[in-house]
Amino acid sequence: MARKTEEHAQNADTPIRAVPTRLLMILLLAFTGALGLKAWEERVTADEAVLAQQSREALAIAGHARSELSALRGRLEGLLTAGADPGAVRSQLGALAVSQRRPKSNDWAELTADRERARVFARDNSGSWWSADIRADRVMPEPLGQRRFHLDIARQSQSGAWFVRERWTRTATACAPIAGANVSVCVERDLELFSLADYNRIAIYMLLLAAPGLAVVGLVRAVKDAQDRSTPDSEAAARAQTVEEQTFEIGGRSGFWTIDPKKLQISLSAQAADLLGSIHHENISVDDFALLIADKDRAQIITQLQKLPESGHISAAFQGAERRGAHYFEFYGGVTKNGVTGVVMDVTDKVRAQMRSQRAERLLRFAVDAYPGPFAAWDNHRRLIYWNKAFQREFSLHETSLRRGASYDTIMAEASRSVRVERPISSQGDAREMLLMSEKWISFVDRKTAGGGLISVGLDVTPMKRHEADLSAKEKSLRRLVTDLDRSQGQAEELAKRAQEATAKAERASRSKSVFLANMSHELRTPLNAINGFSEMLVKELYGPLGDDRYKGYAEDILQSGQHLLDMINDILDMAKIEAGKMSISPRQIDPIEAVDAAVRMIRRRALDKQIELTLHANGDLPEIEGDHRAIKQMVLNLVSNAIKFTDAGGKIDVMAQTEDRFIAVRVKDSGIGIPAEDLPRLAQPFEQASADETRNSQGTGLGLALTKSFAEMHGGHLTIESVVGEGTTVAFFL
Repeated sequence: MARKTEEHAQNADTPIRAVPTRLLMILLLAFTGALGLKAWEERVTADEAVLAQQSREALAIAGHARSELSALRGRLEGLLTAGADPGAVRSQLGALAVSQRRPKSNDWAELTADRERARVFARDNSGSWWSADIRADRVMPEPLGQRRFHLDIARQSQSGAWFVRERWTRTATACAPIAGANVSVCVERDLELFSLADYNRIAIYMLLLAAPGLAVVGLVRAVKDAQDRSTPDSEAAARAQTVEEQTFEIGGRSGFWTIDPKKLQISLSAQAADLLGSIHHENISVDDFALLIADKDRAQIITQLQKLPESGHISAAFQGAERRGAHYFEFYGGVTKNGVTGVVMDVTDKVRAQMRSQRAERLLRFAVDAYPGPFAAWDNHRRLIYWNKAFQREFSLHETSLRRGASYDTIMAEASRSVRVERPISSQGDAREMLLMSEKWISFVDRKTAGGGLISVGLDVTPMKRHEADLSAKEKSLRRLVTDLDRSQGQAEELAKRAQEATAKAERASRSKSVFLANMSHELRTPLNAINGFSEMLVKELYGPLGDDRYKGYAEDILQSGQHLLDMINDILDMAKIEAGKMSISPRQIDPIEAVDAAVRMIRRRALDKQIELTLHANGDLPEIEGDHRAIKQMVLNLVSNAIKFTDAGGKIDVMAQTEDRFIAVRVKDSGIGIPAEDLPRLAQPFEQASADETRNSQGTGLGLALTKSFAEMHGGHLTIESVVGEGTTVAFFL
């Protein structure tokens, strides 16, 4: 302390030279100019961002207007092709005027000179040109916020984005032409000449300018006062130095140290020794000083202390040891006129704050990386701070362009290469939806933060857009239907007349068919009942022997033929009901095995008569189903009857019932002659039969499989056929 006081007194005796005031003012003016240029650069950057956003909005609105005009042109062409008169066309389109007019050039749409009407062109069947005029505002969406939309003549308006200034207001305008049409879409938005951000920027730069200005003024006054004073009092200087040191050590948060370079001994001030937890504070060896440092930081501090005579300075951070282990310190200093000296400071609060900030940042990064959609954060200068993997992946951004500090406009321009369609969302002025090249739709929103920064968040809305596309497709289908109806309006009377005649013919044919089926049902079933009844009496010889066995054989032939004819009539009537949509089933809770077993028992006699082994295989744990007992039994009878018909004596038929997924499967497998592969697609159609063996007497109408298929479909199932010629056939129905 004595040395410092003496040196201060000696310096006080030295004459103080005049500070070049003009040089200080030049530096201040240069600093002022630099701040002004920086403010202007930020203003230009903000304006460029506004114009870029305005251009994107103009392109999106142009796409909407083009879609509306194209739809209007399509409806006009459809009505003209259908032969509608101008009045009908005007009414259907809601047009202001419809007239014969050729386009002035190859444009399919244009804007009238007063810019109040949009006009589209189309040809009729004769090749003549027609035009329809509608209000220009019909093709534009509702304005968003302070934005204004209008149409302009493309060849008379400029494209791009620009500012128009009028007194204290600026208007950001952007226009985008519609391809193939003499129409441009313009978007306008009024902005204040100086926004709140501009005022904040001016205030900040004024404060930045005030600091060096006040410093210059203070420095000039201090120098002037020093020149006016005589040699300072040594005791006053010593007191000032003591006060300075005491001021620097306020609160015990820092302390001084000095090093003897030759002995490598360290002397600590009382405050420094108390901070580090040292009992001694003078002439401490390097090894003893190292015990005050945590193990992990000890080596680097000792290395810097040993190199201090060569390097001339030291700057390091370390954690305390033992009872001061919860504290963190900064240790820095260097060679001065008074020797090697420096300062040790307790920075525990700062380190802990940094740790908390790092933990919060790690948690935030984890949450952002876990977010499935794109996310990016920007500072108040719209420079990139952070982004997640989804942001890079969805926009296909290269690692070289995606870096910290990159501007918003640069990144979004790069991202636009992966965007196929972009348009604003009407409900949110700062949001837009994008169709990416990967066929994924995302809703992208930019939100300002409290500090003036920006956060960009994207959400995958592909399922919702697909649903909208389905609805749009249905709407287009409905529009096409309406157009078809409009197109057929001119032929309505003739079609109505033909329809009445066709209806009358159909009704007569239907009545004739109904009468025929009723008569056939009555006329054929009545004599068949007598034939079958009396022939059965003859077979059973109810009134005594017939006398000759041949009479009994003839009676059996009559009975079989009558029953076969009755079955054919019943199948034909059932098929007619199914085709007319009048056949119905009566489903209820039943055991499917009961219906299958009943059918097998009914037809087992026919199999035994033909010396065919008929076996039923059924799982005992089949669940009950909602089904029609009679229909299921009829299906089994049809399939087993066909199998018996096409299986020779000594063959085998297996009937299997089991569960497969959510179906009950009933299969009839025979060892018969099989069905050729080319005949399989024709089967299960009414009156269709296989041609596997032309010499075989395969009596029947070919309705058995068709009825079985219809009954299976009424139960919510289906029919399958598998066959190999010479090996057999498997027919299955699923309920």
